[in-house]
Amino acid sequence: MALLINNKGFSLIEAMISVAVLLVMAVGAVAANRLTTSSVTINQLRTKANTLAVEAMEVVESLRADNYLNLTTGTFHPVFDGSKWSLTAGPETIGSFTRSVVISPVQRSLVCFTAVCDMVPKGGIVDIGTMNAEVNVSWLQSTVTKTIKLDSLITYWR
Repeated sequence: MALLINNKGFSLIEAMISVAVLLVMAVGAVAANRLTTSSVTINQLRTKANTLAVEAMEVVESLRADNYLNLTTGTFHPVFDGSKWSLTAGPETIGSFTRSVVISPVQRSLVCFTAVCDMVPKGGIVDIGTMNAEVNVSWLQSTVTKTIKLDSLITYWR
């Protein structure tokens, strides 16, 4: 004796379950795509900011190598005139990025028993053979200001 089952198609409940599963999968795919797109955009902005910061620091180091005595303290930005780099006063805006190079004096401890005294934040003597170069690149990312900062001691080594 054989049991006959009449299978004429999906019932309404089966169809609703199938639609719900497909909907969950579609929402998950859209969310994953949005997260990936957002991460790519964030990484592109950070990479561009890092490139701008490294470029500015390389300009400062190049100018130091050319003639340390031409460097002065203040806030600048790099400028290329077609043949050489220079520093111009003030920060600059490149698209959505703001870039500045801050060159400041370095102070050394007044009392020490070594060939080179330790650096101090204030109250020391200005070391004319050393300056601090700080490059800042900032941008707005989802209503939050992000910043990349590079620091380097620039010395007169000739």
